[in-house]
Amino acid sequence: MKANTNYVARLIYKILRGQETATERDAVEQWRKSDQRNDDLLESFRDAKNIEGDLNFFANLDEDEAWGNIQQTPKKIKKNYGLFLRVAAIFIVLLGASLFYLFQQDGEVSDKVASTTPVKKDISPAQPGALLVLADGSVLPLEKSNKTVDQKIVALANKDNGKNMDIPVKEAPLQFNTLVVPKGNFYKLTLEDGTHVWINANSQLKFPIKFKDNERRVYLEGEAYFEVAHESGRPFFVESRENEVKVLGTHFNINAYNSNVRTTLSSGSVQVSHSGNVVVLEPGEYANLVGEQLRKGKADLEHDLSWHNNQFYFKKETIVEIASTLSKWYNIQVKFKKDVALDKVYTGNFKRDVKLSEVLEMLTYVCDLKFEFQGKELIVENK
Repeated sequence: MKANTNYVARLIYKILRGQETATERDAVEQWRKSDQRNDDLLESFRDAKNIEGDLNFFANLDEDEAWGNIQQTPKKIKKNYGLFLRVAAIFIVLLGASLFYLFQQDGEVSDKVASTTPVKKDISPAQPGALLVLADGSVLPLEKSNKTVDQKIVALANKDNGKNMDIPVKEAPLQFNTLVVPKGNFYKLTLEDGTHVWINANSQLKFPIKFKDNERRVYLEGEAYFEVAHESGRPFFVESRENEVKVLGTHFNINAYNSNVRTTLSSGSVQVSHSGNVVVLEPGEYANLVGEQLRKGKADLEHDLSWHNNQFYFKKETIVEIASTLSKWYNIQVKFKKDVALDKVYTGNFKRDVKLSEVLEMLTYVCDLKFEFQGKELIVENK
């Protein structure tokens, strides 16, 4: 997780100016004691002559941009050596384990480093759970304890007008089941060929009880991560909003919540096609379908696979995009006050398996917004 450098910088600034509160002093003291480097860093600022300018510079830095500046030519490094050295030290220390502990350890310290977010109730993160809509239209609720769908259960549960319920899977006609994962849930599904699929909240996966002999084909609405079992003679296809991905055996993610379909390849190779346009991806690349245009580029795997890796990773995203993600994961409705800037972008990386209040608290560190529940709605307004 990336720590909120701006917030800590402001605390250090107030400490050096003698303007801190008792709570802020305690928070910085715990951070300082957790690592000798933190103590050394704080003392180096006490000795600095241009504290105010340095901290203002630091507070306005974009992390990626800052590292780029540090890695410029030797001449430029020498010109601002003292300043860039302190900035580099700040990033190394604040992004280390000590500050991660400060912000995350059981929520005990977080109450000391920030004012309480005005959330009057709390909501647990998404839990394993789904509904399996069988080929005959009947619905089989999947308990939270289930992590995969037992194909024997699926086969026996499907009925053919009440006849042949015990027919072997391999003899059954091609019929499709649909796994529906509501908001506030997620699910891992193992298909009959051994392919593993992780389905995100507010998504659906349509799949046959038994794949054909010459191909394996499923249909996705929403988002899912696939680990496809390798079968050289029987390719695997995923269709989503007129976008088709063809693989033999590989790991990849598809985000098809809207018409902008994004395929990200983690390992192996896939072929993505749409309306006659075809692109082949290598590991670390993505294909984006926007309108009728299919393009590929270098992917940010940490961002694109963050949900599968149990993380929220917002990278220069608007509060509307962030709210959409939280709405699906926590099954909430979000409304914005009129004065909220909907086009302003934010960056943050948070654990995904925590209660909503913890995520909102971390968001208050990186944005100028506050959050409050009114009934079942989360209201977003300016501080």
